[in-house]
Amino acid sequence: MKIFRLFLLVCILCPASLLAQSPQIPIGQWRDELPYNYCNSVAEAGNRIYSSTPYAVFYFDKDDNSVTRITKIQGLSDIGISCLAYNSSTKTLVIAYSDANIDLIQNNSIINISDIYRKPILGNKTINSIYCQGNLAYLQCGFGIVVLDLAKQEISDTYYIGNGGGQVNVLSLVRDERDTLWAATEKGIYKAWSKDPNLANYAVWKKDKRIDTTLMYNTITYFSGKIVVNKHRTSGRDTLFTYQGQWAAWNNGESNPVMNLNSMYNLLVVSYNYFVDVFDQSFSKYKVINSYPGAGSFPQDAICDKNQTIWIADSYSGLVSYEMNSDQVKTYNLSGPLSANAFSMSTLNNDLFIAPGGYDASFVPLAQAAQIYHFDDSNWQNISGANNPPLYNFSNVVSVTADPSDPKRIYAATWGYGLLEFYDGTLTRRYTEANSTLHHHSAGDTGIIRVGGSAFDAHGYQWIDCSHTNQCLSLKRGSQWTGFTIAINNETDLGQIIATRYDQVWMQMRYGNLNPNSVLVFTDNGTPDNPSDDMAKKLNNTQGNGNIPGNSVFSMAEDKNGEIWVGTESGVGVFYNPDDLFTATPSDCQRPLVQQGQYVQYLLENEQVNAIAVDGSNRKWMGTDRGGAYLFSADGTKQVYHFTAEDSPLLSDRVTSIAINPVTGEVYFGTDKGVISYKSTATEGGDSFGDVYAYPNPVREGYQGYIAVKGLLSNAQIRITDVSGRLVFTGKAEGGQAVWNGSTMDGKKVRTGVYMVFASNEDGSEKVVTKILVIN
Repeated sequence: MKIFRLFLLVCILCPASLLAQSPQIPIGQWRDELPYNYCNSVAEAGNRIYSSTPYAVFYFDKDDNSVTRITKIQGLSDIGISCLAYNSSTKTLVIAYSDANIDLIQNNSIINISDIYRKPILGNKTINSIYCQGNLAYLQCGFGIVVLDLAKQEISDTYYIGNGGGQVNVLSLVRDERDTLWAATEKGIYKAWSKDPNLANYAVWKKDKRIDTTLMYNTITYFSGKIVVNKHRTSGRDTLFTYQGQWAAWNNGESNPVMNLNSMYNLLVVSYNYFVDVFDQSFSKYKVINSYPGAGSFPQDAICDKNQTIWIADSYSGLVSYEMNSDQVKTYNLSGPLSANAFSMSTLNNDLFIAPGGYDASFVPLAQAAQIYHFDDSNWQNISGANNPPLYNFSNVVSVTADPSDPKRIYAATWGYGLLEFYDGTLTRRYTEANSTLHHHSAGDTGIIRVGGSAFDAHGYQWIDCSHTNQCLSLKRGSQWTGFTIAINNETDLGQIIATRYDQVWMQMRYGNLNPNSVLVFTDNGTPDNPSDDMAKKLNNTQGNGNIPGNSVFSMAEDKNGEIWVGTESGVGVFYNPDDLFTATPSDCQRPLVQQGQYVQYLLENEQVNAIAVDGSNRKWMGTDRGGAYLFSADGTKQVYHFTAEDSPLLSDRVTSIAINPVTGEVYFGTDKGVISYKSTATEGGDSFGDVYAYPNPVREGYQGYIAVKGLLSNAQIRITDVSGRLVFTGKAEGGQAVWNGSTMDGKKVRTGVYMVFASNEDGSEKVVTKILVIN
């Protein structure tokens, strides 16, 4: 059992506003960028209302109207929350995950109960729901029922209640006033006396044959002297039944799918797929909740609190409250992306853009709605069909590129629908064959235009590639389009594209038996209107023709020296001299060597490298398919960090994309379970000093993190002294930022006082001074 202490009164779970995140996080800290609009469960805990998403938990505190997040950063053990419940007897919040892992939040601590998760149980281990009674929490699982003693913080029993003691998918559980336990399952309803000492014996659990024993009953409760249960059909009408001596169909005028039943405070709350009904003790309909401000209703769970307010966990609008006395509706949807998908990410200045679409390993498009998620380092703006109705006609945005000359203008590459242009969040234009040089999929429908990506070059021009056509490359200069035919492309799939300082365009190619190539490189030699000097080259894993490690390229990045770093299923290769690629003696790709303990090996040679990003200090961040995320030195020979889901808040070891905020140094990791960020030490530096300042400043007592000096020119030298001129620290900026741990050079914390920061370039011709107030 693992215990993680929550410092609720300090800073880790400091309340967030309803619509924004904290604009600054300390260096070395993490921040989640998860969707909070999809809520699947809700529970009352005194004056707090807890709600869960598949990715995190948050609660609304009615005392101060604050919302607080609880994620892996604060110590949750996993991702993939299926449900939660609150046990008032032990004051414990029970959080269940789809992989059968369990967290308890008790006395400001997170206690992990991983017994079911670790146990090799064949079949379905999903925890479907939680029923609390006394000191116990009954977990309804895909194989049976698990009893969790919350006072002892341990599993006390397991009930296999299926035929012959076999597994059965238990979906919901309740106890009636006669102490009978009723279990709603995938195959009928089972019951047993709760005080029977042999509940672990399947024979004491009897299937109720007075009601259909073959269909699914997905939710059950006890209300006003009756058992209420829902017979769920995958197609057709759901039917509610009540039991009081005999079963009877309850015709309440509804036939929609029922998501959940909850009874409390003399009310029955029924969550349907599009609305919530509230019934009084006579089973008369008391309230109907079927709309929220500015959005449709898609309830997953709903409860009534002690103040007669209905709280709804909605899969689109997040947490919703409905005050029955005033009919007032409020939503508590924390700022975040619409989904956890992050096929690719990009940044410009302080803005992050996420493309949630994509394609599979064979470049077959995924069925993802056309959406763009934009984070401005404070709030999220989600572009979708809800605010741009034409987007309902498109799908699979695979990359997003912002115009450096006007960041309000962004371009979305779609895998099938051409290139979309937006201005200030509004779709303004779609580029196809009719109004551009983009070309359709040659082997299929002329309407299919698969754009792999776009990139702006040093001249401010935009390059766009298309798949399955030799007319695969386009250049957009303002409103002027120029198309390039590259015959050697052989109508392949083209994905990521980068435009380099050597006026080259590098394009990721699909590798296959008929296309043994990894990268397509093109140059117009600086004369886009003169095709006679255009050149193109395919690079693969053969010596003399690239010598790229492995067979498939998954990522590319140009570093600050103009070198091209390429990630494959066999690690990383570097083109150190890409400018000689079209000469008579081109240089092949080289594999950096890295020291691992006593051994030297090729950089990540046993990992598939899905993402590479270069920070302000020219260091390389790399995301792998199963090994988490790495930071390496500028030359790739030294490992600085290695983050995994096991030993850090990283959401998953499968990292699909990485992007870096050049202003703050925040590194965003897109994983198969969502996006999370880490505040790194390096930012982009300029050719001269900018607005130089320290953060935090003042440095308060008890602060344990790094102090950053921002706005420096690249690789500036810094010296920090006290007011008497005594030197306490010297160092070098990482890109445009230097960091200090608040200690002297012999490791002692500095005393309270004002400290002077002197920064200069290498020859001392440019200098700047700032101050830091330290309180210890």
